[in-house]
Amino acid sequence: MSRVLRDLIPKEEGKMAKKKKVLPADRDPYAYMEQNGSDRVQSWLVKQAAATEEYLRGIPLRDELAKRFDELFSADSVSAPSFFGKRCFFCERRSGQELAVLYVQDGLDGTPRVVIDPGTLSPDQTTVLEGWLPSSDGNLLAYELSEAGNDKVSIHVMDVRTGEQLPDLVPDVFYPRLQDWSEDGTGFWYNKHDPSKPMEEAKLYNRLYFHRMGTADHLEDKMVFGGERDKNDLLSLRSYDEGRYLVIGAIGQSEKTKEFVYSIYAKDTLQKNGTFRAVLLNFSELNVVVHRGVMYLRMVEGTERFRILKLPLEVFFRGRFDFQHFIPEGKGKICEVRPFKDELIVHAMENVHSVLYRYSLDGKMIAEIPLPLGVVGSIEGGYENEEMFFEFDSFVTPPTIYRYSFGSREPTVLKQKAVKFDPGMLAVEQVWYSSKDGTKIPMFLVHKKGLKKNGNNPTVLYGYGGFDVPLMPDFDQSIVPFLEKGGVYAVANLRGGGEFGKAWHEAGMRKNKQNVFDDFESAGKWLIKHRYTKHGRLALMGGSNGGLLVLATMVQHPGLAKAIVSQVPVADMLNFHRFFGGVYWIPDYGDPDDPDMRRYLLGYSPCHNVVDGEKYPAVFIATSDGDDRVHPMHSYKMTARLQEANASGNPILLRVELKAGHGGASSVSKAAEQCADEWGFIFKELGME
Repeated sequence: MSRVLRDLIPKEEGKMAKKKKVLPADRDPYAYMEQNGSDRVQSWLVKQAAATEEYLRGIPLRDELAKRFDELFSADSVSAPSFFGKRCFFCERRSGQELAVLYVQDGLDGTPRVVIDPGTLSPDQTTVLEGWLPSSDGNLLAYELSEAGNDKVSIHVMDVRTGEQLPDLVPDVFYPRLQDWSEDGTGFWYNKHDPSKPMEEAKLYNRLYFHRMGTADHLEDKMVFGGERDKNDLLSLRSYDEGRYLVIGAIGQSEKTKEFVYSIYAKDTLQKNGTFRAVLLNFSELNVVVHRGVMYLRMVEGTERFRILKLPLEVFFRGRFDFQHFIPEGKGKICEVRPFKDELIVHAMENVHSVLYRYSLDGKMIAEIPLPLGVVGSIEGGYENEEMFFEFDSFVTPPTIYRYSFGSREPTVLKQKAVKFDPGMLAVEQVWYSSKDGTKIPMFLVHKKGLKKNGNNPTVLYGYGGFDVPLMPDFDQSIVPFLEKGGVYAVANLRGGGEFGKAWHEAGMRKNKQNVFDDFESAGKWLIKHRYTKHGRLALMGGSNGGLLVLATMVQHPGLAKAIVSQVPVADMLNFHRFFGGVYWIPDYGDPDDPDMRRYLLGYSPCHNVVDGEKYPAVFIATSDGDDRVHPMHSYKMTARLQEANASGNPILLRVELKAGHGGASSVSKAAEQCADEWGFIFKELGME
């Protein structure tokens, strides 16, 4: 190798580098792994699969775990109801079904009938229902199908009244996504890749189109917005007030800093020859909702945790930007605003759990809706309804659908997911620990009641720390067998996530990314110091950006944990932006094509910091062959590099889920197998057999 890492990084940014042989930045011996379908890669994958299967066959509990996961995952589940016209739509998966089925019924108490059963769409049940949207009267349904459970979907339409599949189709090759129906049901808006642009960048050149029902060829659909915008921009569209107002959200990137910038455009369809007018341009994160002619803007500009402004649209379209303060920044991060008749529901996050507040349309708080510590999911109900439905869950509360009438004081349970274990056996703690620089970080601990802090409990530490995404205390059946066997499950709310607002996120972005790894390492040390576990009984787990987290932490601190599970990780920080939608990660990670940022990325890039002769813990890397969000090459390169360098004798394993996307297996049985393999690895390496 011509140069080693310590020669490439300034001293203040290269403190994690070791004076040993590492993968150089000026050449990549694993570059061939970027060609996922090549014979060379496929031959290598066959050998990896054989080695992994041989290891997994040696786990006595593997079959038992698979059976237990299948039992847990197959329990009945249901989503909150959505109302369109007189029809009520909801998804439900009943025991014995591999995938959730979409149902419709007349009103809340009608007799349900099947609209789409994804289990019938492909023999191996890998085609999934990715999204769906009825017309405002509920007569037509546009829906998205993914043949591999990944980001590539096709759009189809059916007549809900008859079940007839209509000929209207937008194929998956252009990465389309549904946006909204026209009020009269004559067509729908969607976004997709501009067919006139290079197909090797199919996730880019995102434009908005309108499909008029009966149009035979989607290439005839009219582009309504975005033709001159940058190829990296993302566009969305919603229709409000019975179709009078159309609102477009545009996310671009600052030319100078590469940070995301948000713009809002609006159109009054009652104006003759009306066009989309800019409401706000190039702001920090914002989004909007319109109710009774008033636009409510959730914006972070000038705040840490968002505030709400309002803008009367009739005044705006007469030429006045009459923004009014509505709800000021509070102690919690405002996550969502939903109108319901004469009120607004504000969903906020305080101290890493959900709270719901009722506000009048003149901005006065009416009441807080009482909830236990947990997470609010989707909030459903028409904007003029006098009641709403929302999903709620927590570590110890199965997903529950609540019904809330605005004339009542407390929500009532409509439905709750069936579970096949006793949540009452579990205890949940929220603790705070100090990171390397003294910053206080919260962490949830879930375990059996009566746990003894003997320094010997098997423990899994989970983290993410990026992209403004919070890790909430939500219900997760995949951790149940581990908890039943006496394990401790820890979730660290690291900087870079979305738990506490703008500054918290920025403290883990770009050249602050090392803070995230320090936060995670400190969490592991805290668990050991406070006698929950020890090094030999600690495992680190994370997925996607969290997969990067656990690999970077392992490379920097190979003795911290006994086992590592890295799911669909980002591992090659010098090349992530070259594949699929990787350019959209630049605001968080920084631009590898910028020389200064490249040096910093090189300082922690897992692939580039594996050291020859180092003794690494046992590693299980999981990816999917159809992942079109994080290219599988990240997992391949990291596996190959570790296998080449590792001197500990611990296994370095790769598992590839076939015909699946970033989220892994979609069906119950395949998800059970995947979890059995990942958790079986943890059980074996932590001595839980």
